[in-house]
Amino acid sequence: MIKKIITIFMIFIILACSYSTIIINATTLGEQKQEAQEKAQEAEQELEYVKEELTSEIIKIQELDDEIRKAEEDIASLETELIELQERIDTITLRLEKVEKNYIENEELLKQRLIVNYEAGDITYLDMLMNSSNIIDFISNYYVIEEIIKYDVELLQQIENEKQEVENAKNELNEKKSTLKVKKAKREQLALITQNNKIIKEQNVEKLSNEEQQLQQKINEYKQEEARIEALIKIASNEYEYTGDYTGGVMAWPIAKSGTYITSGYGIREHPIQGIIKSHSGIDIGNAGFGAPVIAASDGIVTMAGRYGGYGNCVMINHGNGISTLYGHGQTILTEVGKEVKKGDLIMEVGSTGISTGPHLHFEVRINGSCTNPMPFLQGKTE
Repeated sequence: MIKKIITIFMIFIILACSYSTIIINATTLGEQKQEAQEKAQEAEQELEYVKEELTSEIIKIQELDDEIRKAEEDIASLETELIELQERIDTITLRLEKVEKNYIENEELLKQRLIVNYEAGDITYLDMLMNSSNIIDFISNYYVIEEIIKYDVELLQQIENEKQEVENAKNELNEKKSTLKVKKAKREQLALITQNNKIIKEQNVEKLSNEEQQLQQKINEYKQEEARIEALIKIASNEYEYTGDYTGGVMAWPIAKSGTYITSGYGIREHPIQGIIKSHSGIDIGNAGFGAPVIAASDGIVTMAGRYGGYGNCVMINHGNGISTLYGHGQTILTEVGKEVKKGDLIMEVGSTGISTGPHLHFEVRINGSCTNPMPFLQGKTE
């Protein structure tokens, strides 16, 4: 039975990854659509069978594997934050030392000037003016006195500013050190949980039959490819500079055809291949059919245009201010990397390439490379 599951799993992957080749080789548009639809239906039937036949042991291992992968990503992110925090702490420490030194020196200088002025008395300035030999000398002495007074006032203000800067630097330093301590504790906690989960996972893997272990390996390979594509997407999110800035407002519905609707929402759902609960990174829009026009949701520059793993034919657009959109499973890509597009421009046709069970558009919105719920952007309620 497990051998049959492995065979079915491999058939599904092959079918899902070969839709675009099938479409290209068909002789007419009608034949292309018919053949692709038949393959999609066949893949969907096989998919349902695999989901039903996945053993509870494999599902448990996959759940542990997802927890381990997520924890390792969080640990890597924490490591980056810890490095940045330590660098900030070092910078603040150096600035604090410099400001404190200036503060002490200027405070001492002011004390000495106050002592001199006190001992000399206010009559000194008057004597300088009265003893001027002529009007030019008088004006010159007047400006000297004015500069001395001005210097004293500026010195007082500088000392006050430095005193405030010392306080601000000390407060920021204490805050960063406290944050650093908390994040280090969190990193250690995640590392311990991850280590325990790995031990439990290995114990469960050892209990699997040879056939189950083969299926487990195939699923792992799929996940690794999924992670690789995700890394490429995050890099591409900021690879091209876009002169415009997304400042909010309603994004265009990404399929320019009436009657389309969301078939799978953003958030938690059962993964169609792994058969376990996990997050859906965007929304799926169906009832469009093969070849329906996919348009840019907002002005931007194309940063990805090609075939990317489970996304199939995929386009990504950078809209500025860290906002990007992704369009997956296309039949045909009608744009190219580096091209500037306007809201409503045609960029792709709806298809079923990649990991897909039928013609639909997978649509994502990302902030600085990370997925977020697209609905507020489509409804203009992001602020």
